[in-house]
Amino acid sequence: MLVEYIAIFPEAWLFFGIIIMCAAAWVNFSGTCKTFYAISKWSILPTIFLTAVFYDRNIAAIWENNDYTTFFKIIIYLFSLSWIALLNKRFQNREKQSFIYYVYVLISLLCYSIGLSSREFWLTALAFSLCQFLNVMLAKIDADEESLHRIRYYRIFVLFFCFLLWIGILILYYQVGSSNYSDIFTFLTTNNDFSFLLKLSFVLIMLFFLFAVGVAPFHFWFAGIISGCIFPVAGFLTIIPSLGYFPTMINLLVNVLAPFYEWFVPVMVIFGVLSIFIGAIGANSEENLHRLFAYAELYYIGVFLTAAADMQNQSLIGTLIYLLIYVFSFFGIYTVFSGCRNKGEYVSQLKDIRGLSTQRPFLSAAFLGLMISLIGMPPLLGFLGKLSVVNSLVAAHSYGLMAIISFSILILACAYLKVITVIYFEPRNINFDRVDKNVYIYIVINILLIAVTILNPKYLIHDVEMMLAAIL
Repeated sequence: MLVEYIAIFPEAWLFFGIIIMCAAAWVNFSGTCKTFYAISKWSILPTIFLTAVFYDRNIAAIWENNDYTTFFKIIIYLFSLSWIALLNKRFQNREKQSFIYYVYVLISLLCYSIGLSSREFWLTALAFSLCQFLNVMLAKIDADEESLHRIRYYRIFVLFFCFLLWIGILILYYQVGSSNYSDIFTFLTTNNDFSFLLKLSFVLIMLFFLFAVGVAPFHFWFAGIISGCIFPVAGFLTIIPSLGYFPTMINLLVNVLAPFYEWFVPVMVIFGVLSIFIGAIGANSEENLHRLFAYAELYYIGVFLTAAADMQNQSLIGTLIYLLIYVFSFFGIYTVFSGCRNKGEYVSQLKDIRGLSTQRPFLSAAFLGLMISLIGMPPLLGFLGKLSVVNSLVAAHSYGLMAIISFSILILACAYLKVITVIYFEPRNINFDRVDKNVYIYIVINILLIAVTILNPKYLIHDVEMMLAAIL
């Protein structure tokens, strides 16, 4: 029986890294910032290797590793490792901040990993509830008074929606007699007449996930919090949570709560369409770069929900392809922003990047390509994602939704064009600091990965199909 527990060896290594970091902070080494970064790096790197090695190990009905969970865990680890490596200089000479940032990032990665592989609702709820509170703690790092005021309100909503999640799970446990995914699915498929309490439990669980991914009308927390975060936190919260919550939600809807879902489809579509329009329109009204791209993310989250609403194979393939492309593109954009500093501080306002092309032409060109890709212009990678979503909607005969997505991207494109205009056609009003070579290396790698996918898109499509085979 003990051999089964080798399945959680990657998570155990990550937990061991957290313990080592806490011990290092307690001992208070000299050069602590570098120490914390090194511990984070050597906690994540072996975890990636071990996750790939034990990709098919399970613990009875409690824990399941498969191609689907392994892929998203590795993607989360890789992007997190790349992000902390890119911005480790931000915390030089700030020992307390660096410890808080790195330890919270490691704990978040551990929780996302547990949430993805868990087969018990209570364990999933525990992991993701902790993730929500870690978001609060991350957002508080070096925040000003105005941001701290918003974070206090955000903490109240986190408590409320985590409470809804636990109430939903308790109701489900009371009705089914188990919190195990397999037991719940068996019960739901063998009972056609669902009580009000069962439906209520489903709604409460879904409300938590909708809040966690930041869909409209629950988007207020994300846009408000992101605008006041320091740059390392803003990038992390923009990129990583979607890779944890959204795949888990799809897995639950396909393999656990599927019998409930049919009557909930119109609600998901409404949330998706609302997010699409609010995201596209909101991005046009923002001058804060963090908020602008928070609204842009809201648009893409809306597309994900809308495209995946019927939970059919073609729809899920298109949605997950778009999710991966969105993550690659946003990581590239935030990498460009990491090279835009003035007097040691990362710029955060649209006016701060005026005339960027005159001093940083390579960064500006990379940014231009990524923005055009996100709009979905051929032959760039964003076009492949948009095409995947459109194909899935056509296959489902959802022509109205296809028209909404196509029209709203034009609205979002206006916000992107505003940013491009500021970079290329307005006079520069500040001097940008020297760009670290790591920024250029990351941008080149990002562009090369995108180029390979454009030239041979079957790699991406085939990999997504293989992942879905593990949960369908």
